[in-house]
Amino acid sequence: MSRSGQDGTLRVTEVFSSLQGEGLWLGQRHAFVRLAGCNLRCRYCDSARARPLDAGRPMSNLALKTELKRLFGARRHAAVSWTGGEPLLQARLLPPLMEWVRAQGLKNLLETNGTMAAAFREVAPFCDLASVDIKLPTATGSERWSEHLEFLRIAPERCFVKVVLTARTTKAEWRQVIRLMQESSPNIPLVLQPATTCGDEEPAAPEAVVAYLRQASALLKDVRLIPQWHPVWGLP
Repeated sequence: MSRSGQDGTLRVTEVFSSLQGEGLWLGQRHAFVRLAGCNLRCRYCDSARARPLDAGRPMSNLALKTELKRLFGARRHAAVSWTGGEPLLQARLLPPLMEWVRAQGLKNLLETNGTMAAAFREVAPFCDLASVDIKLPTATGSERWSEHLEFLRIAPERCFVKVVLTARTTKAEWRQVIRLMQESSPNIPLVLQPATTCGDEEPAAPEAVVAYLRQASALLKDVRLIPQWHPVWGLP
């Protein structure tokens, strides 16, 4: 049943057009909707301003559609990227908007930290691709393995797992990532993404990244090394 009649007010930090700088749809033109609020505090976060749930501005469905239509009219887009923060904190309001995006002939990409399985069930039917960012304890200060396992067990085939690697990343954490993938989603692509330097957070050394890549490739079906390209291109 269509949910397009439902409406609500999202907390939105920004809406903009750019090239997708990471993951499986790297290089595509996307409209980005950055939603406010996050349930984690990652050391390498590049959008800390979006962390508070009351950040940004309230936007009705109509206002957001109007802004997206303006971007769509300016140039051709492949998808809308729902990002944050953590978009699933506002999952209740996303399905009618994601349904509308599909009606415009575009796809939906959800960028999530993969810790909110129940909320994901609400939006999964409308996701054409989900970027599930597995968070390592050295990045967040706490273990989230059980939440990630629950999330990946319900994740659709049309998703990929991303792991940001920093100088703090440990071999033990990486072994746990591989075990997590083997147990929950061995056929889903795993993307290794060296962290972009942010504050005092440094990316993993190249030799460490290559070692992680080799180890995962020997045990999983689809493993890729895809650095973040926004800083290279000088784009938001």
